[in-house]
Amino acid sequence: MPYPQSAKFQQAPLAFYETAEAELARVRSLRIEDPIAWQDAVNTSNALVDAVKENDLEELRRVMANADEGELIQAFVVQAFVLALKATSLEIVEQLVKWGLPLGDEQLAQGLHLVCELTGRENFSNAWRILQLLVEGNSEGKMDLNAPRSMDGWTPLCIACANACLPLVFKLLELGADPNVITRVNDTPVSLAKRKLPDDTEEQSEARGIIASMLREYGGQEQWKEALLFARRPRTVHVKPSKAELEDGSELASMPVAAQPVSATHTNYRG
Repeated sequence: MPYPQSAKFQQAPLAFYETAEAELARVRSLRIEDPIAWQDAVNTSNALVDAVKENDLEELRRVMANADEGELIQAFVVQAFVLALKATSLEIVEQLVKWGLPLGDEQLAQGLHLVCELTGRENFSNAWRILQLLVEGNSEGKMDLNAPRSMDGWTPLCIACANACLPLVFKLLELGADPNVITRVNDTPVSLAKRKLPDDTEEQSEARGIIASMLREYGGQEQWKEALLFARRPRTVHVKPSKAELEDGSELASMPVAAQPVSATHTNYRG
């Protein structure tokens, strides 16, 4: 490869050391000047993606142990990360984060939104822990829990409220989600939670009122003008729902609602 392994690469092999444009230029040049090195980079990057796709943590570690600096192409790293999120694979995501995945990079900006879109009864235990990992971050940065999606201004909390996923709403609020964000069409988490949808289940319908009350306990306002006024005020003591300290799927069963599977989601993630 064009440069030897540095101390930083050994500590954070998945960190991005150059811009996407600079990397593309380097890889194109490498293909012409050193086809063998170029093929090594492609093979290593593909192996990374394949290991994540197969949820094979042992193989993933082997690939990373044998990787040289410059061989892990950013587009493949991003693809591997998205695959891990879609599978809500806690162990894989945790390992990627430990290897210095640059969570603050724009290419990964909608990771939290994607996890919230996919959160349901079966994967809740892994999903909220993944959210926590991404928000806490690593040496290369962290994800902003209140970052709006460019297409609609929705934050992860907006998704959870629209899907009437009570336990997810609670976890997001505990992680620091802003209950007074305002979307591009002037919706708020409270207004999204209260908005019943044609395909709501009985559990979701029941949860909407509970979620709205919970948001208000955190200072959430329904109308955007009031939300704007309250947005920066300090928060006070919060009321927690019954068995709110959810740690696994069995405890989730006692909650009055769970999110619908991704096929029934009410938002439109375009990752």
